[in-house]
Amino acid sequence: MDKFSVLGIITLVIVFIALLLAVFLFTVKTKNKISNRLMGVYFIIFAVHISVFFYAKYIELPLVIDMLRDQIMFLSSPLLFLYVLSSVYSDFKLQPKHLLHLIPFVIEILIYVPNFYAVSEEERRIFTDNFHSNPEVKFSTLYGSIVSIVYLVLIFQTLKKYKLLLLESYSDSNKFNYKWLYQLTLLLSFIFIFSTSKQIYKYVGNDIEVLNMLRILLTLLLLGFLSWIVLKSMYYPELFRSIDTKHLLVRNLIETSSIKQDPADKFVEQIEKLQNYMETEEPYLDSSLTIHKLANQMNLPFRDMSILINHHIGKHFFDFINEYRIKKAITLLENPLNKKLTILEILYDVGFNSKSPFNTAFKKHTGYTPSQYRKNIS
Repeated sequence: MDKFSVLGIITLVIVFIALLLAVFLFTVKTKNKISNRLMGVYFIIFAVHISVFFYAKYIELPLVIDMLRDQIMFLSSPLLFLYVLSSVYSDFKLQPKHLLHLIPFVIEILIYVPNFYAVSEEERRIFTDNFHSNPEVKFSTLYGSIVSIVYLVLIFQTLKKYKLLLLESYSDSNKFNYKWLYQLTLLLSFIFIFSTSKQIYKYVGNDIEVLNMLRILLTLLLLGFLSWIVLKSMYYPELFRSIDTKHLLVRNLIETSSIKQDPADKFVEQIEKLQNYMETEEPYLDSSLTIHKLANQMNLPFRDMSILINHHIGKHFFDFINEYRIKKAITLLENPLNKKLTILEILYDVGFNSKSPFNTAFKKHTGYTPSQYRKNIS
């Protein structure tokens, strides 16, 4: 079996999985319809673009159709960016302004109009036969890399803001999809780097065997990527949860709030009141506690509570709440009457939902894991 046959078989599997995922995303019943459909379209484009490694050996498409199949990938980065936005913000809606993300694709088409789309079929054939030597193709490769990099930067910036908003407003960030989106972007970044390296070799290298091997490795990477997504959807069917676009970072709240003009004594008084409430009422035992809930319980505006904790106390809400949870856990561990309580029972009792974040927070505050701490005091 030659390398092209291997490449074709791997590609066929990739196309099948991608289209299957697209069908699933379009038909599954969920609240995240927009994000699912955006990702579904992304997988369809992905399947159409890569299908050349399978059908090229058996079918010769019209040159214009084959060129559009290749250029359609310029829609993938904008789609991924919109998918991330729709996954992060629960009130995200597609609007006319989002049509601006078609610009990279339109520019790519325009690059090829003079010497490909606007010429005769015979001239297109000559263009295709000398494809990689054409200046349009070289420019397009560079342009495509720039577009991908710009959108990856935009996605990472969005995720950075998302993470900060979670830390400032929620006590249990594991219910949200930040980790999934971050892992997805990292994997796609790695695939982009590998794909770019292959493209560079296509222009500077002269060994077709090496190029075919790089193509096989790339398709295997893509197959692994899709398999990872399938496993994620199987293990975490309720993975996705988002926040409202009205959420603002504390620095933005301070800029738009009059609270910064209040006397310092007011903040000292509010901090003491908050600390007393945390000690006596123990609201942190609620695993779903948010800064909105805490503000409502204390009859304080959300903005004031957010600025008070995240700015004046100087801790993210996430860390502020977890400190109280860890103190409570330490109290339970040190009580001889609680020797029969398991670590799992204790973490649930103090407001955590799973072992991993509990162990991380406990070690951050004490330098030991819960098991090590219990062993040291026994």
